[in-house]
Amino acid sequence: MADRVSTAPQPRSQVVRGRTIVIGLGNPLLGDDGVGWRVADEVEGRLHAARQAGRETPEVEIERLGVGGLRLMECLTGYDAAILVDAAEFPDRPIGEVRCCSFEELADYAAGHLDSAHDASLRTALDLGRRLGADLPTRIDTVTVQAHRTDEFSEELSPAVLAAIPAAAAAVVELLHPEAG
Repeated sequence: MADRVSTAPQPRSQVVRGRTIVIGLGNPLLGDDGVGWRVADEVEGRLHAARQAGRETPEVEIERLGVGGLRLMECLTGYDAAILVDAAEFPDRPIGEVRCCSFEELADYAAGHLDSAHDASLRTALDLGRRLGADLPTRIDTVTVQAHRTDEFSEELSPAVLAAIPAAAAAVVELLHPEAG
């Protein structure tokens, strides 16, 4: 796999409206798995800088979480829209590649990063929550950064993943507010 950052992703053109949350997912102590947190930091900084410069910014909550499945579904309760930012390990993708898509477009990796063997995938948790009447987002977008070191104890990101943070943050800001990108 090539260690390079791809060109800027093409986020969907719809503007996120309503109560919105951006969640940087992962574990900042597991190498590239911490990229979601770092992108959340960058998005927060960009929105703060825009506000300081007097530019209008969307109302959004930004969180950093190391949870999945049922616990993540609970964190999404009460929001109209969500953007999940996480490391990805898709086959045959260059390290550092940034991709945007709706959550529904992602494959269901039911046995992926779970907090415990008793947890469910996020897709299963969302289906259950909706059947039980939970107030869950009608729109969930994802921004992923292709990674390769997600299981090594380190606070450092690999160079290609570190270099992808600005493009991933720009993709999140574009999803939040296309005119601000």
